[in-house]
Amino acid sequence: EKVSGERLIKDEIIDLGDGVFLKVFYPNIKLEGDDTNKNSIVLKLIYGDSNILLTGDIPTDVEKYLTMTSGEELDSDILKVAHHGSKNSLSEEFFSVVSPEYSIISASKDNSFGHPHKEIIDALNSIGTNILRTYEIGDITFVSDGDKFVLEK
Repeated sequence: EKVSGERLIKDEIIDLGDGVFLKVFYPNIKLEGDDTNKNSIVLKLIYGDSNILLTGDIPTDVEKYLTMTSGEELDSDILKVAHHGSKNSLSEEFFSVVSPEYSIISASKDNSFGHPHKEIIDALNSIGTNILRTYEIGDITFVSDGDKFVLEK
């Protein structure tokens, strides 16, 4: 059990009970500085054979690092796309390695940043993932039985 103020680090496993775990993929060291995007935690939620990769706001260089260090372990059913679909988080190799059935982009409609950027949508389309956008459909809910995820309507 973590003590308040401690930081999570790569390869730690957090047991949430009932066969549900979180695996930490990033950071790999205690991060310093105030780059909140680069300091985002990357977690994989695992329940049986179903899993979701949660990427925070990591930039491209962190995606590339993860691709090199974790490779196929990143393969996930669902990807929460980093940084609201910003082109600053665009590594096509990362998307290919994760190879999600569903990719979720959390962004508000007509936001001032222009998220998601066209480059991200194009890259996701190129790997054949189903793209779900919160600004189009609102809340996105998946349910898992430990074998697979089902999108609730």
